[in-house]
Amino acid sequence: MSLNILCKSYIYIYIFFFYFIFLNSAQQLNQSPQSMSIQEGEDVSMNCNSSSTLNLLLWYKQDAGEGPILLIKLLKGGELARNGKLTAQFGGTRKDSLLNISASEPKDAGTYFCAGSTVLPKHLQPALKLAMGTPITVLSQFLLS
Repeated sequence: MSLNILCKSYIYIYIFFFYFIFLNSAQQLNQSPQSMSIQEGEDVSMNCNSSSTLNLLLWYKQDAGEGPILLIKLLKGGELARNGKLTAQFGGTRKDSLLNISASEPKDAGTYFCAGSTVLPKHLQPALKLAMGTPITVLSQFLLS
């Protein structure tokens, strides 16, 4: 391999890492509320806000001791997606999202996370930023009686 080709390869690798790691690391994701305790049957909403325009926004749920489960994937500004009793909307500016859970049940308890990426490469997995997450506790009506 010639020195010229080797140098070009290193330059492309450097540009790749700079773009996907350093530029994407400036993105901040904030999720609110920080935690929630709700009554069974109540509807619940949580927000995800980004400092940058996102090309991809994901909502996950994680139960204690388990891995995260993908709930909803949003790609277009203004997009509304449903998964059972979950509804998520991507803001028109692609900087925010709202996740709603209707008629909560004890099985809905867990930690909900939003994740987003400002880049969406065609042949690579996007570099995702993860918000801190919102732990939700659903109090059963049977325990309150």
